[in-house]
Amino acid sequence: MTNDSKLDDLKNKASELGDDLKYKAKDAQLQGEKAVDDLKHKAAEAKLEGEKAINDLKRDVEVKHAEEKASLDAKVSDLKAKASEAQGSVQDKFDQLRTEANHKFDEAKLKASELKHEASVKLDELKVQATDKFDELKKKATDTINSFKNSDKG
Repeated sequence: MTNDSKLDDLKNKASELGDDLKYKAKDAQLQGEKAVDDLKHKAAEAKLEGEKAINDLKRDVEVKHAEEKASLDAKVSDLKAKASEAQGSVQDKFDQLRTEANHKFDEAKLKASELKHEASVKLDELKVQATDKFDELKKKATDTINSFKNSDKG
């Protein structure tokens, strides 16, 4: 294998490391975005369920209103407490999911940063190896040329 092809291989490996890092960073970003989208979807579902529960309660109230006004007032009060509790639960779950999504996104950013650093270190190492090899080849070439010069003089 020639030195040029070794250097090309080193360049290709460095490029592949960079490409892998870009892919992993994009993947991490997509995972973070997916978590946020999932969180939004779950919040929308919870809101829809809450709206459905409220609509169901309204129908119940209308039917029972004519029959038992006093009983209805007690149930409405109870249902309002449950709706408030459900809303608080939805908000708590939303906050929890948002926090988890933020943590996952932060972890992904940290991992991407680590991979970028590793790639940078590896690239620096490859540059040093390539420079050392080039210097070694240059010295051998100079020694060979000097050897030919000396044998021509002799």
